[in-house]
Amino acid sequence: MTGNEKIIWDFLKDNGLTDAGAAGLMGNLYAESTLKSVIYENSYKKSIGLTDQEYVDKVNDGTYTNFVNDKVGFGLAQWTFHTRKEALLNKCKGKIGDLNCQLEYLLDELKNDFKSVLNLLKTSNDVYECAVKVLTDFENPAVQSDTEKNKRYNYSLKYYNKFALGTEQKETKETNEINETNETNKTKEKTYTVVAGDTLSAIAKKFGTTVEILCQLNGIEDPDKINVGLVLILP
Repeated sequence: MTGNEKIIWDFLKDNGLTDAGAAGLMGNLYAESTLKSVIYENSYKKSIGLTDQEYVDKVNDGTYTNFVNDKVGFGLAQWTFHTRKEALLNKCKGKIGDLNCQLEYLLDELKNDFKSVLNLLKTSNDVYECAVKVLTDFENPAVQSDTEKNKRYNYSLKYYNKFALGTEQKETKETNEINETNETNKTKEKTYTVVAGDTLSAIAKKFGTTVEILCQLNGIEDPDKINVGLVLILP
């Protein structure tokens, strides 16, 4: 988790994405960049010889001139293809690492070039469906296996739990629909929905794991505070 996550969630929600849509997109962005805007592809760090910040600074001041064509994944979505990087550079010239500018560019791409993805993210209440749609139709990496789909769903579900349910665990129609979807899709990912009377230690014992592992998987800071309706990812 990074300090950018609340900014990104609020931006996506303000622009009409459902809770499931925002979570599904954020899970993919986390898989690509850990939600960092000042970051370039690790496998090129040795050959380029710059830190993330140095890379950004040199692109901004014009001393690194191969940004568009270097085939290096960059930013929140790890944009790689030259036409997408060129459009990003034009949008965020002089501030290529700026989070808000990258978010605006991301939304521009969805509106103009990935309309079916955006439409789903604005209408779907299924976190898994949204996460997979972003993976296959927006990010489109070389690896799109069931394992990769479940990994990105895992990340997405953490953001759904954190921001859509939150500490108060408000029960809404959308929340109930997603919980029902998770219960009927157990082959996608092992999950457990907290019910009245549950404790994290009891859940850990029931599923043969530990409180520490459950906290780590689900981003839980206080193991004594879990609320009814929380969808826990199981190891």
